[in-house]
Amino acid sequence: MTPTLKALQRCLAAEHAAVYGYGVVGGVLAVTTNQSSAWEKLAVSAYDAHRAARDELVARISGLGATPLASLPAYGLPFQVHTTADCRRLARLLEDRCAAVYADAVADTASTNRQFTALGLRACAERAVQWGGAVVAFPGASDL
Repeated sequence: MTPTLKALQRCLAAEHAAVYGYGVVGGVLAVTTNQSSAWEKLAVSAYDAHRAARDELVARISGLGATPLASLPAYGLPFQVHTTADCRRLARLLEDRCAAVYADAVADTASTNRQFTALGLRACAERAVQWGGAVVAFPGASDL
């Protein structure tokens, strides 16, 4: 397996987890806020963005002649999610984790795949800030 393929598969695994996590976030927000809340709108937007990224990764991996990783039937949550604050915390964590995977992928990809992973990193970092996360100089690179 090439470094590019490994990187794209790792991104796909992260996107599968993010889509699942945003399903939880959206479900809790639907119960705890009114349907026109800014948080619920952000959750729907993020969910759609991660689904689109997942679908693009499936296409890219298939285009390389490989079988895309399948989503797990369920993912463990790092904490209980019952409140809007919990939803915001989980969403920031999902974005930070995806950003870290995309940051690693930038180093292992080239050309259009590098551009895709760099844009994915930026999008995750921007969404993390929208959920209340801190602006960081190098998103996804906590060890710098």
